[in-house]
Amino acid sequence: MSFKNVFGAGGAEAESAKRSAEKINRDSPGADGESADVRDLEKDRDPWLVRQTAHGAFGVLDFLNPLFQRFQDVSAAQREVSADPGSTSGMASSAVKASGPPKADIKPDDMPKLEELTKALGDRTTFARIATGLGASEGLAVDPARTAVYVADRDGRKLSAVRLTGGAQGVVATGLGDIGDVAVDGAGTAYTTDFAGARLLAVDLSSGSSRPVAGVPGAYGVALDGAGTAYVTNWNGGQLFAVDLRTGEKKTVATGLPGGISGVALDGAGKAYVGQREGGGKVFEVDLADGNHRVVADLAGASTARLELDGTGKAYTLDHSGGRLYEVTLADGAQRVVATGLGTCEGLALDLANGQIYVSNRQGQLWRISHRAAQALGGVGKVVAPEAHGA
Repeated sequence: MSFKNVFGAGGAEAESAKRSAEKINRDSPGADGESADVRDLEKDRDPWLVRQTAHGAFGVLDFLNPLFQRFQDVSAAQREVSADPGSTSGMASSAVKASGPPKADIKPDDMPKLEELTKALGDRTTFARIATGLGASEGLAVDPARTAVYVADRDGRKLSAVRLTGGAQGVVATGLGDIGDVAVDGAGTAYTTDFAGARLLAVDLSSGSSRPVAGVPGAYGVALDGAGTAYVTNWNGGQLFAVDLRTGEKKTVATGLPGGISGVALDGAGKAYVGQREGGGKVFEVDLADGNHRVVADLAGASTARLELDGTGKAYTLDHSGGRLYEVTLADGAQRVVATGLGTCEGLALDLANGQIYVSNRQGQLWRISHRAAQALGGVGKVVAPEAHGA
């Protein structure tokens, strides 16, 4: 079929539709005023409703008539142009001869940069196992300033570092006791808890030397406020302590929390969030000013080993016994699983600057999960070690 036939058929159809619309308009009751037909309709119904409905129908017809006319006019014009396709190709040929064939002009600045490609590829990777052989990890901290993740090995009583680029790993400090958690200040010092020794330690990340900061009963989870204070959970006694890192002075912030509390995270606005690893799987909000606390989420059947906040009203927490990573909305306690297959996961850290979540487990593995992928519908799903899929 030629272009001429196509456009000719289109014009004919438009003409037919236009004539039909005109006939409907002419034959519709009330088209030429308030007819007897319309008055008969109004006898048994609300006259306002009948008239408004009729007027609306006439408005549609008034719209269709010029539309069909316009379509008919366009079809006629297209039919005229297509009647001689040679003229169109001739015009294009003349333009090419005058200007020459098109040329691609690619400048060095137009080429993608290596760092942009690396970032793009990184964004496509939803998860990766980046290290093994780290011992029985129960704590984890990321330090973007030193481009490293610090992993606490409870059985080995040591602290290891894994580089964010390249994955090189090594032991930073040893002899740290019954190490339960680690937090870094971004200035070269890590703070670790010694559960059996009931103390908080400071570790020099350059030399590996350590020193006690304060005695803290049941010391397990630790978080830093960035202003010289560490907050430490008492696993046994259901307490939250504040420790002055300069003087070692300790004060009780909250009591009456359940036993088995573990991780702690700070929102920077006067609230702490504490996870309950044993006996309930709850997430508590603690007011640092008065010590009042309340349950903000209940992950039934889970063990909320650690907590991290992403600054958007959401927390990430681990179910260490189920090998799952949860996203929790603090405002209403809504929750969803965003990753599974993480083993007996205990350590959790967020690197929001680079869009990554890090998880360590007691099998000595360190996982990196895309924060963006975790936020997406369905999350990451099950993480799979490279050996399991032939990579």
